[in-house]
Amino acid sequence: MKTNFFPLALFALMLISIEANANINPPKPVYKSTTPPKRAMTIAELTGNLQFDFGKADIRIKYDDQLDQLAKMLIDKNYSLALRGHADSIGTYVGNWKLSDKRANRIKDYLVKKGVSAEKIVTTPFGSTMPIASNKTPEGRQKNRRVEVRINAINNTLNTSL
Repeated sequence: MKTNFFPLALFALMLISIEANANINPPKPVYKSTTPPKRAMTIAELTGNLQFDFGKADIRIKYDDQLDQLAKMLIDKNYSLALRGHADSIGTYVGNWKLSDKRANRIKDYLVKKGVSAEKIVTTPFGSTMPIASNKTPEGRQKNRRVEVRINAINNTLNTSL
């Protein structure tokens, strides 16, 4: 039986090419929270301060469940949200102001990606101007590196007396 070598070689090259492309562009892993979903959180728990590492605006994984439940509540109910960013006193005034703004906006971006309307979220940076603990200790500075979450009910009626 006579076989044509060229079509078989072409087919083999196509298979190798497909395999090579699969190795060059592997599927991106899906990252999920390392903590299993917990019970429904109370409003007080959902609005607890979110703390950050020194000089960073990265959201800690331990807040995923809290933020996911907060997003669901904001979508399901008629609430708006105020995110108030803060920093400790280490660094420059302007640098801390920018960092506190970045922290609040990272939380906002997370919630928007979960389906919350961006129009329902207001962010305000405070820099290091409103500490809740002493900046003289590492523990106090950690408490000051935070985003405060404030939930507001949206009134469905228009005030026509204005």
